[in-house]
Amino acid sequence: MTLLLVPVWAPVVTAVVLLFLPARVRRVFIGLSLVPVGAVAVALLAGVDLGGQVTVFASAFQQQTGVSFLSFSLHPIGGIALLGFTMVIPLGMLFGLEVSTKAQQAVALCALAGAAGVALADNFLTFLFFWEVLSITSATMIFLRRTEQAVKMAYRVLFLQLLGGLALTVGIVLHYHATGSFAMTAPAAGLPFFIAGIGVKAAFLPLHVWVPWGYPVAPFSASVLLAALCTKAGVFAVARILPASEGIALMGALMAIVAVSFALVQHDMRRLLSVHIVSQVGYMVAAIGLGNYYGVDGGLLHMANNMVYKALLFMCAGAVLYCTGTEDLHQLHHPPKGEEGPPLWRSLPLVTVGAVVGALAIAGTPLFNGYISKYLIKNASYGVEPVETILLVAGVGTALSFTKFIYFGFYKAQARVLRPPRTTMTVAIMISAAACVLFGVYPQALQVLLPHQSALNVYSMQGIFVSLQVIAVAVGVFALMKNILERGIHAPQWANGLAQIAAGTAHSAATGTVHLVDYITGGMQQLVSGAGDLSFKAIFRMFQKLDYQPGESRFFRFINVRNLEFDVMLVIVIFGVLAVWYLFMTLEIQIIHTNPF
Repeated sequence: MTLLLVPVWAPVVTAVVLLFLPARVRRVFIGLSLVPVGAVAVALLAGVDLGGQVTVFASAFQQQTGVSFLSFSLHPIGGIALLGFTMVIPLGMLFGLEVSTKAQQAVALCALAGAAGVALADNFLTFLFFWEVLSITSATMIFLRRTEQAVKMAYRVLFLQLLGGLALTVGIVLHYHATGSFAMTAPAAGLPFFIAGIGVKAAFLPLHVWVPWGYPVAPFSASVLLAALCTKAGVFAVARILPASEGIALMGALMAIVAVSFALVQHDMRRLLSVHIVSQVGYMVAAIGLGNYYGVDGGLLHMANNMVYKALLFMCAGAVLYCTGTEDLHQLHHPPKGEEGPPLWRSLPLVTVGAVVGALAIAGTPLFNGYISKYLIKNASYGVEPVETILLVAGVGTALSFTKFIYFGFYKAQARVLRPPRTTMTVAIMISAAACVLFGVYPQALQVLLPHQSALNVYSMQGIFVSLQVIAVAVGVFALMKNILERGIHAPQWANGLAQIAAGTAHSAATGTVHLVDYITGGMQQLVSGAGDLSFKAIFRMFQKLDYQPGESRFFRFINVRNLEFDVMLVIVIFGVLAVWYLFMTLEIQIIHTNPF
């Protein structure tokens, strides 16, 4: 067995064995079994050859037809994805080592095998098998929290994932019918089905809803793993299978700006991070869709970097939830009377450091890994409108939302710490934070895995200035509207302005003074300021209403923009009708060509 298959078989063997081990032995066994998986990540960074094509369970059928069910090889695009999976998932397992159940750990290991199988698949049959393994295990990780909400959301996630798998299956069948081969190439037929099937896992709009449905309600240790799995496998598939196009690039840009808009109105830590996953995946999809060397390399590098810093941010949110009992930014900032404690950054200093590092990385700050991939993406999108402008605005929104995340979640948070974080949590956070800095300071470590070997000499004065300018704008905007971004909205300023004018008028009439102009001037200033404030609040509330919260639908309100269940079902019905019609017409045309009479 070559080193190539270690990420596929080692997690599965470990998952089966650990079910029969007691808790203390199980944790040691998991730690030891993940060492060879981590060794694969080190080998990839070192440029070690993992081996050539490997076929498992070769049969007489395979020898006669040339079609093998399980065939693996390391494609140039697959190396960077495999690095992310083999590096981040063990860190996520370490984070949850002392708080996860054996069932959660076993399913997570199988999900790792599914993701690795997707990255290493040598043909469409192998790809589809591991694609579905990843879908089922991801939904199961959500289900294993076993709350009513988690079970409900797990079924929804599974339904959409399997629907995407069905679309992908139809596309593969049509491709095989046109080419007679299951080789992983650009689709020769059935492209709409490939786009739909891959689009579900890559969170294309409007099929992205399963991400904010499932990720925030999963066990907090599972959320760390989910952040590095499903959508990243979808991004890999976009790069590996779909042809580059302006449509895909525009879809990515829209994902980035729409999702970051919804992220700004979130007050739940993991929900904010979950919505932001869609935005960050939008950067990757947009860059890969552009099709140039910088775009493909930048999108794939952003995928790997995002796995690291997004997992880190989920770790920090999970640690806050574990230590304080809440992840609500408003409750952290304004705990109930008598339950206040010192600022959270003092109570949880290492967790706070990890959160700050993750926030700086996702915002594209120089010396952190997010800056490297965003630099390539900016070069790839230069002069390509409207993609370039949309991604620039989304960058401001990203920095703004994570300024909010740090300010209310750590700097101003005063919730009492009920218990300290586990040692494995802190170690995983520190290693992940160190990786964000390491790959930011020394990005050349990842260059060997880029399919086009783009130069990573990214620290130019212009690049640094543009990145810092985006962050500065975001911090300035936050300073102006931080009271609005905090969930509690105070008394409207326009009302204060009217009150000041009324009070001034009454005071002047009662005393006979002539200072009415001063009152009116001050009141008008508040009125103007309050009008802008009121307009922003209206937009803010509109986004909150558009942002579907599961379980909020009411009788006779099922046709409502707030209840995306109806919209999703409508998309599913339309998609199903188109799929059946397309398949029927394709087969009918083939019959006509083969039997003209």
